[in-house]
Amino acid sequence: MTIISEEKRKWNLDDILNLDKFDGLFSEVESSMPQYDVFLQKMNPDMSRQEFKEFMDFDEKMERNLERLCERAGLMEAADQKSEIAKLLKGRSEDLSAKLADASRKINHWLKGKEIEGKQNLDDANARRLFNSVPDLAYVLMSSRDSAKYTLSEPEEKIIAKKDINGVNVLVNLRTLIATEFNYAFEPKGAESKIINTSSELDAYRYSSNSGEREAAFLAQLGKYEQNLDKFFSIYQAVVKDWNDEVKWRGFSSPISMRNHENNIPDKAIETLLEACSENVEVFQNHFKWKAGQLGVDKLRRFDIYALLEKENVKVPFNKAVKMVLETLNNFSPPFAEKAKMIVDANHIDSHPDEVKEGGAFAASMTPDIIPYIFLNHNDTPRDVSVLAHELGHGIHFLYSSNHSIKSHNAPLPLAETASTFSEMIMFEELLKNAPNDFARKSMLSEKMDESYATVMRQNYFVKFEIEAHRAIPQGITAKQLSDIYFKTLEEQFGDSLDIDPIFRYEWANIPHIVHTPFYCYAYNFGELLSLSLFSRYKNEGRSFIPKIEKILSYGGSENPQKILNEIGVDINSKEFWQGSFDIIKNWQKKLEKY
Repeated sequence: MTIISEEKRKWNLDDILNLDKFDGLFSEVESSMPQYDVFLQKMNPDMSRQEFKEFMDFDEKMERNLERLCERAGLMEAADQKSEIAKLLKGRSEDLSAKLADASRKINHWLKGKEIEGKQNLDDANARRLFNSVPDLAYVLMSSRDSAKYTLSEPEEKIIAKKDINGVNVLVNLRTLIATEFNYAFEPKGAESKIINTSSELDAYRYSSNSGEREAAFLAQLGKYEQNLDKFFSIYQAVVKDWNDEVKWRGFSSPISMRNHENNIPDKAIETLLEACSENVEVFQNHFKWKAGQLGVDKLRRFDIYALLEKENVKVPFNKAVKMVLETLNNFSPPFAEKAKMIVDANHIDSHPDEVKEGGAFAASMTPDIIPYIFLNHNDTPRDVSVLAHELGHGIHFLYSSNHSIKSHNAPLPLAETASTFSEMIMFEELLKNAPNDFARKSMLSEKMDESYATVMRQNYFVKFEIEAHRAIPQGITAKQLSDIYFKTLEEQFGDSLDIDPIFRYEWANIPHIVHTPFYCYAYNFGELLSLSLFSRYKNEGRSFIPKIEKILSYGGSENPQKILNEIGVDINSKEFWQGSFDIIKNWQKKLEKY
């Protein structure tokens, strides 16, 4: 690893793959692809379990090697959007991924029970017999058979894979490149103007104690998207149409249903989640009205919802943030802390903003045998401590499930946010407990309400916007009309609790998830509300509940999410379950009003 200073860290990507070994591993994967045809000849319903297991071991090795190639290139590009070598390697690995998908497609179709010329179909009884030879993959493989009705013919799937790599994936990368190149004219009223080169630095001003700086931050950022609205609309329009075409080809009932199926979550559960959130919208509207009084104004503006109750002078350098998070996790559960420390000690964190670096934060899971990587844009604020706890929570989750195959390692989307938001709650409770006085506690609890709004209600309305966008765009719509749809979602979620500047009608263009991973955003409100429920049970049951949390995390993607949660008495189809989490949020607001 290269440590630029005592604080700023650059991750060591050589643990994934040394660059000088990239070509060798690439060639190994490419030259091994004909083995799929060899194994295909052996595939028949009566084959031995040992023969089947030999194929699965080969397929596992191929996927692990491909993942190392793809992630090496992808993380290089995330840290340096200008890197030509990263773009070259990413393009090569994506092409190789398409070739591997082509090489393995016939076998995968056969495993799903689809007809393959010259092969006897795999019946359910023999499928169960063979799949049980690899117990860790039995659920994944049977789930794949259940999705066979949505699988197209082998030639059609080949065309779709090529289309994704050469079409929609290029647009997604182009969107990221356009946004990364933005610089922002920060022009607060009555103060000196300046140019800000990264979105992460600009975002920090949203929390400023100066209302002019908060307004200037939003105007600078959203103004860029307004100026480039035609580009972002063209990209999003193409992504939505592409998604909807595939929905029709595969026979899904709705655009969101295709995402739900991929996550192994029933449509009813997500419908119930969205309804429960919409029915509780007044929780945050009441908070914003209360907050206006605390800030001495009649009504908040949308610019002001993240304003702090007190001027924030506290700086939390990265190393201090790491120490705080590790100590807090250790107090909760030493195994949690040990796993987080593994990531820190492995030098798998890229910590600070850079002009060529993507904005935001994420955790990246490699193969199960590689310690996860954490991507940050740490600005030394207290909020960055929560972000660190969140992303390390993801890493902890990956490590708990590292005993699984690469196919069953990662949890499905909604459960993927469980450990991260749970870790955030642990961190918040610790900070709240150690606050010096009631005013500090009030400030922290108010900020937690703001964060909960951003994670729950804001994400809920992103998804509601997506549902409307996926309905309207295929019928023909302009960028202005799409922006009007988005603005209506803002009016619904805020009601009369604050004033919304017209610039926010372009905020949809600044939401990367709706482009990168349509309907991803419900993972956040799902994960936050689930974690609140689990955290409440932990508070009631004490340390005896920790093994239950660990069991959830250790499943990875090896079992159905509903079954995992049913084991601890959680029914995600029940509105009462989701309402219980909102009751916790309501209690936070009641506490605030008593200070």
